[in-house]
Amino acid sequence: MVGADDMTGENHIRKQRDELSIPSGLHVTCVEPLSSHMMSTAVLERFRNDGELVALPVVDDQMRPLGLVTRRKTLSVFGHKFSHELNRRKSVDILMEDQAVILDVHTGIEQVSQAMTARDEQCVFDPAIMVCDGSYCGLLSVITVLRAITGIRLERAFDSNPLTHLPGNNIINREIDMRLQAQASFVLAYIDLDYFKVFNDHYGYERGDRVIQLVAGILRQSGAAGDFIGHIGGDDFVMLLAPSEWRLRLERVLQSFQRQSLLLYDASDRQCGYLVGENRQGDRMQFSLMSLSIAVVECEGGVFQSHVEVAEVAGEVKHKAKLVAGNSIVVNQRRY
Repeated sequence: MVGADDMTGENHIRKQRDELSIPSGLHVTCVEPLSSHMMSTAVLERFRNDGELVALPVVDDQMRPLGLVTRRKTLSVFGHKFSHELNRRKSVDILMEDQAVILDVHTGIEQVSQAMTARDEQCVFDPAIMVCDGSYCGLLSVITVLRAITGIRLERAFDSNPLTHLPGNNIINREIDMRLQAQASFVLAYIDLDYFKVFNDHYGYERGDRVIQLVAGILRQSGAAGDFIGHIGGDDFVMLLAPSEWRLRLERVLQSFQRQSLLLYDASDRQCGYLVGENRQGDRMQFSLMSLSIAVVECEGGVFQSHVEVAEVAGEVKHKAKLVAGNSIVVNQRRY
């Protein structure tokens, strides 16, 4: 429909999809697009000949999407007396919807869902047009997005930490791998509590749980759209942040924790500024009040291949961060 060349039409789309990394759980349907030069009556015939077609994308000569044509609007335009004769010389433009959603295939599923549900009710169930590097590669249906979100929520329910309700290791690893495969730049922050065991031994598990919940709450409040927050386990957390302004946001995390964590100590211990406990050798000594050590790994597109590599580097940086007294942010200095 778009052209006779092997690199146009459906062959072009299939080749692109073979080379794409589609977001986990999303299935993009290969639908041959309409040319922007096509007549509206030819579009009507295509819908009549295929009863399963719900919508068709319209593209230019470079396979860039221009809009979406739906069965609903097409039948509406041609549903009046004399409409066939009036519109037979008009192009596909008269059939295109006003609220077509065009998204990159690497867009996160939450952002996909928000874009598709933000439309008016009459077109909320229309598929989204998916592109890669600006070129059309398929259609994404609403039911596919709903099924993917349901699957993710079920997985999170099974894998989430029961204390903080944050995603656990399996989802954390999958999220990192998905971003790496998409060659998206992001910042991984590995957050670890200092002297938590001493606090836990001194005050008991109930107050220790409150510390873990406090950290989880602070991280949630510091997160922005597109960020990911996970609970590795115990007193270890992870954040995946956008490359811009990540340091400012992590500094706010440290400030909030320093201020709020003090309220979990007894007044006498706050005044002393330390707790007495046992070290790993069983010797009693003074320990500073709790602080946070944050190890930062800046992940640029194409540098790391899997979450395993990122975790190894983050572990090394975390060790250095733990050597710094008090709250700290230590950034990976390796060059690749």
